[in-house]
Amino acid sequence: APLLFYVKGDVNLDAWKTLAVVGTRKMTIEGKCQTEKLIDDLAANFPDILIVSGLAYGVDICAHRRALQNGLPTLAVVAHGLNNLYPSSHRGTAKEMIASGGGILSEFPKGTEAFKQHFVQRNRIVAGLCDACVVMESPEKGGSLITAGMARDYDREVFAFPGRSIDEMSRGCNLLIKKQIACLAESAEDIMREMNWEKPAAGKRLSAGTQVLQPSLFDSLSPEENALLKLMRAGQKYQAQDLLDLSFAQQEGSCARHIGEVLSTLMMLEMKQAIISLPGGLYQRRPGY
Repeated sequence: APLLFYVKGDVNLDAWKTLAVVGTRKMTIEGKCQTEKLIDDLAANFPDILIVSGLAYGVDICAHRRALQNGLPTLAVVAHGLNNLYPSSHRGTAKEMIASGGGILSEFPKGTEAFKQHFVQRNRIVAGLCDACVVMESPEKGGSLITAGMARDYDREVFAFPGRSIDEMSRGCNLLIKKQIACLAESAEDIMREMNWEKPAAGKRLSAGTQVLQPSLFDSLSPEENALLKLMRAGQKYQAQDLLDLSFAQQEGSCARHIGEVLSTLMMLEMKQAIISLPGGLYQRRPGY
């Protein structure tokens, strides 16, 4: 789990509804139309929904720009330090995002370059921040499928827009649906229905900036997150290996069985503000949890 995040902008990371919109850099005309219509329809119903993506070419930048056009906050999770945005051609969009209630987020400090391996690391942050992840277009191999798999591992809902079997940029989405990793989605309505996102009543449409009372984050913890949190005594500090050892000692079905699972669960608990990440790879239960 990241020790800290670097953020530009006043983005609300605890937004009422958060959707990750991801896909190929080689977006087709059909993919562009689908992405824009999805954002348009979501904005018509939920003007405070936060759109998360990666600021890359193709689906990512299309989602960010369409969100801006609809007055939605949008967050880019990037794979490098915030001092030099990549790709440089998207800097103007990034500035507009920051000025419009969104922002840019990274786990990498200033000066870190956009190395290939950083993009996979970035994908897990995209997956962890969202309530649901939708893949618009993807070939059979690509970062979008990695993000979808991570989102599923984090107990997020995953959606994919289907396409023709002969279309290269639809094969990844079709594969996600075929393997039951993703639910088939053809519209914003499909996502809203599956997520139980109710439309605001007539005459009570939320305006931008409206604060909505949310259920306690503790109520939204998964069995694995609850099990790990129960191992952490208030005021005590733990390393991931300490928690793995305690988990084995508990011998409960919902407890972690390997260090990767512990680290993944710790990241989710940190994002849900149930624990605090400290220097030296230490973790502490947040007061009140």
